[in-house]
Amino acid sequence: MLWFLNYTKSSHFANDNLWDKSDKNKKTYTLEWTFVHTVHNIMVQLEAIIAQIATALSITPLDVYVFFGVFIALIIFVAIGLTRIYSTFFGTVLGIGIYILFSTILSPELQTHETLSLISDTFAKVIIGSSVYLIFILTVLVPINGGVSVPLPKSPIGRIFQTFALSAWLILFLSAVLLGLIEKSYIFVHTDSAFALIKRFDLFSELQSSIFLAFVTAHLPTIIILSIGFIIYKMLFSEIIGAIIVSVLVSIKNRRSSLWDYGDHGDGGHEDFGGHDEMMLEDHEEHHGDNDAHGEHHTGGSGHH
Repeated sequence: MLWFLNYTKSSHFANDNLWDKSDKNKKTYTLEWTFVHTVHNIMVQLEAIIAQIATALSITPLDVYVFFGVFIALIIFVAIGLTRIYSTFFGTVLGIGIYILFSTILSPELQTHETLSLISDTFAKVIIGSSVYLIFILTVLVPINGGVSVPLPKSPIGRIFQTFALSAWLILFLSAVLLGLIEKSYIFVHTDSAFALIKRFDLFSELQSSIFLAFVTAHLPTIIILSIGFIIYKMLFSEIIGAIIVSVLVSIKNRRSSLWDYGDHGDGGHEDFGGHDEMMLEDHEEHHGDNDAHGEHHTGGSGHH
């Protein structure tokens, strides 16, 4: 960028002979030169700031640019909302599923004479290569066409946390898919597409040395497997498993409540029996006392006689 601005200044604006000396052209020249000079100064200051950030974090300026791009992508995904993030996830996984389906049923190793008479090997490769682009087409079309319905957190804090977490994971997932297509690795090893041409650019070679892309490349299969597994669970099994967990918790709670009620009833019963025993003992003592008194009176009477 700085090279372009320096070239523009030196080749077009610094040479007064290229411009007519009329007042109108002089004014236009001055405004354009001022604009380019201002942009040039801004870029110089920006590069200085990036160099300071890279030095403070012990990373390269390229890593700063890459992380800045990731941050911008994160803000975009957060802005589109949690429902559209799930829709983008689902569209990408759906595209990968269609690609895997075509690459499996049209694989040369699985073809017979009958299937080859229907679809030639060359046409099969064209279909498989074309289905790769469907991944990114569905990534865009599914959120635009209304998206998908998934259970979302009810609390605002849970919704915010899930939005940021899924946005970051979606960036990793899309980066892994794109790198897999560019480098023809993992499930895309036998796929020829226009993405492989990106590898010829020097800029891509420089970007590969960044911390972020190096991490994605090292863990590419794991990122893709976990992403596909997560969206399948969320779309098909999360509500079922959630209902089972709630049912089990309610059953445990009701069982504990019944045990507590039974324990309270048992303690009350023992107290009633204890009170009944005390009353019987008092009655027995009173009755025994009356008998003793009656016996003494009878004995005294006998002595008198």
